[in-house]
Amino acid sequence: MNALELIDYEKVIAGKWKFLKAVFSLQKTKIYKDRNFKKFIKDNESWLIPYCAFCVLRDKYKTPNFNNWKTHKKYIAGKIAPFFSAKSKDYDDSMLHAWVQYQLHKQLKETIDHIHSLGVSVKGDLPIGIYRYSVEAWAEPELFGMDFQAGAPPDQFTELGQNWEFPTYNWEAMKKDDCRWWKNRFKALEQYFDAMRIDHILGFFRIWRMPISATQGILGYFYPAVPIVAEEFKALNIPFNFERYCKPFINDHILWKYFADESSKVLEFVNKNADGTYSFKKEFDTQRKLSDYFKKNKENSFLEERLLSLCANVLFVTEERNGKTVYHPRFNVYNTDSYFYLSDWEKNSIYNLYHDYFFRRQDHLWYEKAMEKLPMILNATKMLICGEDLGMVPACVPVVMDELGIIALKVQRMPSDDIPFYNPKIANYMNVVTASSHDSSTLRQWWKEDPDLTQKYFNNQLIQYGKAPKDLNAYLAEIIMKQHLYNDAMLAVFPLQEYLATDEELVNPEMDNERINNPAVFPHYWRYRMHLNLESLMDKTAFNEKISHWVKDSGRK
Repeated sequence: MNALELIDYEKVIAGKWKFLKAVFSLQKTKIYKDRNFKKFIKDNESWLIPYCAFCVLRDKYKTPNFNNWKTHKKYIAGKIAPFFSAKSKDYDDSMLHAWVQYQLHKQLKETIDHIHSLGVSVKGDLPIGIYRYSVEAWAEPELFGMDFQAGAPPDQFTELGQNWEFPTYNWEAMKKDDCRWWKNRFKALEQYFDAMRIDHILGFFRIWRMPISATQGILGYFYPAVPIVAEEFKALNIPFNFERYCKPFINDHILWKYFADESSKVLEFVNKNADGTYSFKKEFDTQRKLSDYFKKNKENSFLEERLLSLCANVLFVTEERNGKTVYHPRFNVYNTDSYFYLSDWEKNSIYNLYHDYFFRRQDHLWYEKAMEKLPMILNATKMLICGEDLGMVPACVPVVMDELGIIALKVQRMPSDDIPFYNPKIANYMNVVTASSHDSSTLRQWWKEDPDLTQKYFNNQLIQYGKAPKDLNAYLAEIIMKQHLYNDAMLAVFPLQEYLATDEELVNPEMDNERINNPAVFPHYWRYRMHLNLESLMDKTAFNEKISHWVKDSGRK
């Protein structure tokens, strides 16, 4: 494992579990008598008992999908309690998982205490979502929208949007006990961290959600949202027709555009209508059905990709609300082939409705929803809270964050305003500035992604003359780092890779091994591994003194 350039987490974890089971088996008697371990169980039993039972059942049935378990498909506290009884056949397995949690807590707490003794604060990370087949979803499914999946709308990086596949939150259910679930999350994290980054804080305003029948983010809509109702179509004299507006529009021209010479193969998936258009057959009329079919029939990835796109060729996405169908314009509806075949009158009317939906009517609702949740949750913690507010940011987001004292994230290449780059010099105190993040390419990778954009960045942001070099060199990397350090932002936080980019001797020769995560690719393994060990990095005196000087000279600690 240690010889690999990238980490193989599956094999590492499998190896660790063999070791942990061996140690637990040898020292079981001593472990069971450990007073600190007993106290840990008592202090954390509200989440520890369901967690350990979940792990035992997951391993027993060889799947985390509790819907496929032979027993305990539904969590009932009384039926799970015996897992922690010494008389139970599952007791030792349950205690093993409890003991591992205790060890993780103990080791992390000792590490944090040591870091604090050095005068260093630690910022943690709070993911916005949960895994669909997790103990949270099993134990409290009523708190989640299990019939939906969360993601993000299309952006400059992903034209089809993102589908993260985790369930959405049922905020109405959560509010019934004053967001106990969220407060407990913050209290748990507060044991270790001084500051906390809330991943995708936009999710507290609204989430981009898709029905389970969709596989691509393009078929999502904002929730909550003020939708379009049937009466609006009438009031605007839009000749609404459910089949035409909410189902994929397919004619011979579109078939040829999507499939060309392979058009005949599509007839297996569609029926021809009397008016010359086509409709998907019932067994293929959602993206999920198509994806499931192609999992078993992998011979034609081109056909699958095109059929999924054709399935998304709709004008409106529907939502059932209180027994009534409401409508959300499909993202970038004016770029669809369905829109192209509308009359000019319909095009203009639908475009205006689209613009109103996305840029006017939602802001007050989203402000209210955020102010219902965030103050209640934030009042439960003393941690400094930072919000990852990237993406399609509504106007109400900075207002709420300012009102609640939440630190905003500024990534130079992802400006929220309509400008090519964010200039860190204009950052205010309530900002975190950075050159890149764990979800983006590194600076060295980004430099090569779009030469025209890089050239603009080189001339306009870095104030350099002439043609930009093909690769990001240490000199330019240093300019970028200093732009982020010398400003008024409270925090300047950088991935390690960007520090190393300022020294030609320390950069990873395999540039693409430096990326940590690509959220547009699902599933994607986080496999990044430092190509240097800490001991050798600590020996790089000139490099460390250089970084130390920048930090002190810029007035940071």
